[in-house]
Amino acid sequence: MLIKERITVRQFAVLAFLGMIGDMMLIYPTLIAYAGKQDAWICSIVSQGIGMSILWLSYKLHQTHPGLTLIEICSKTLGNWIGSVVAVFYLFYFMIGSAICIREVGDFMTTQVYLRTPIRAIILIFIIALGWSVLKGLGTLGKMAEILAPFVLISLIILILCLLPKMEVSNIQPFFDTPLFSFISGSVRGATAPYGELIIITMIYPYISHGVHKRRDLLLAALLAGIMLTFILLTSLLVLGSELTEHNIYVSYTLAQKINIGGFIQRIEAISSTAWLVSTYFKTSLYTLGFILGLAQLCRLKSYKPLILPTMLLLFGVAVVLAPDVLFYTSGIMYAWIDWDFTMGIVLPALLLLVYRIRSRCKQPNKANALPQK
Repeated sequence: MLIKERITVRQFAVLAFLGMIGDMMLIYPTLIAYAGKQDAWICSIVSQGIGMSILWLSYKLHQTHPGLTLIEICSKTLGNWIGSVVAVFYLFYFMIGSAICIREVGDFMTTQVYLRTPIRAIILIFIIALGWSVLKGLGTLGKMAEILAPFVLISLIILILCLLPKMEVSNIQPFFDTPLFSFISGSVRGATAPYGELIIITMIYPYISHGVHKRRDLLLAALLAGIMLTFILLTSLLVLGSELTEHNIYVSYTLAQKINIGGFIQRIEAISSTAWLVSTYFKTSLYTLGFILGLAQLCRLKSYKPLILPTMLLLFGVAVVLAPDVLFYTSGIMYAWIDWDFTMGIVLPALLLLVYRIRSRCKQPNKANALPQK
């Protein structure tokens, strides 16, 4: 194996939690409110059940070859040629996913915090930190996640609790007034975006220490992340209403700016933005590590570390040229990305699992015929 170290089941669950929260902390309410309007919170609740099914699908795919990563499973299931083509699709998906997260950090910091700082400087600093974490390995990343995950969770809880005085139930009324097609679209979006992107964890499944509760902890961590995203969405609807939630680029940051309790507790948006940066950092690290590891496995390399520096340079260039400005990203890439998540997180894993089942059934009669007759 290219990675000798192992992470514990708890570290794996925490990485799954942070990977699912990731950049969704800011853009999730906008994605769902775009279709679900004032019923977006109901769409989000429904989407949790769909999301659990998506996660279960990826886990079943892992069980077909427990010691292999997703890239290796593609070649093992579909053969060298077709499997390599599908593996390249996944590698491109991981690379673009990492570049988009990096660009999100650059756009957010230069439009909300450091207004006069060039975006290339922000991207460069983030990529240096990203390359350092990948160089130190999966074990270090898991330990960092254990330390910083409570900060992200507590920050989200504080954000929601501090906004309780500003919530108005009238903002989510009338209930179930959204057209059926829009309601279904919102539910599918709410499942595909956060849960579908967790396909990246299939790249680190083989490097988990043996544990009896791996599946349970994964599902609980993802469900907790889904619940937190639902509460953020509901809070945004109750405070801002569906129209502002739908058209606001950084909803969570806007919500944090509205906190003012007794003229004393206020201006805590720095805490919320830091929590978002932390969760996005871990999601980007997973995507980057998955891309580098998968590329090394596809090229049959003995080590993935020589690919780190070229990958960082590649990500810097892609993140810079990915979009001309933040509006192009939010109005174009964000909604088209849902279809790509659906393909890579649901369609292709289901296809791989189906091919594996068919090949397994075809081998059973052949084995039976090969047994010597008494």
